[in-house]
Amino acid sequence: MNHIKKIVVLLPVAMLLTGLLTAIMTSVSIQPEQAFIPTWLEAFTFAFLIMLPCGGVIFYFVNKAVQQMFGSFTVLQRNLIHGLTMAFIMETILALVTTASNRGFPSFELFFKEAALSLVAALPIGIAMACLMSLVVKPKLEAHFASGTNA
Repeated sequence: MNHIKKIVVLLPVAMLLTGLLTAIMTSVSIQPEQAFIPTWLEAFTFAFLIMLPCGGVIFYFVNKAVQQMFGSFTVLQRNLIHGLTMAFIMETILALVTTASNRGFPSFELFFKEAALSLVAALPIGIAMACLMSLVVKPKLEAHFASGTNA
């Protein structure tokens, strides 16, 4: 039951982040003849159904690596390192996938430029969200789940 409670609490946050980041990346990488909403919905669906579960696995391993490599750092510092690392990894994967979905692979050079543009456009939002999640949301969620309460 505790796992279901965690999913119910985290699902809206995950949907909001996924929707926002895929919308930014889609708007940057969309071709003029493509309609935004169907293109974004395709990217959002893929990101939500595939990237979100993969992100959970990546989150686990990044957390383990940060704990091991930066064990002497404060919890706040470790949370920040974890959040920034996750933002960069997930944003990079999303930029590659969104660009591939919207543009295909006309050439490696063009694909790389478009993916980099998507990454640069969305990364500031991702970093801001990572800081917010690491410094505010994650500690509150950890306290909430540790207490075992519904409040």
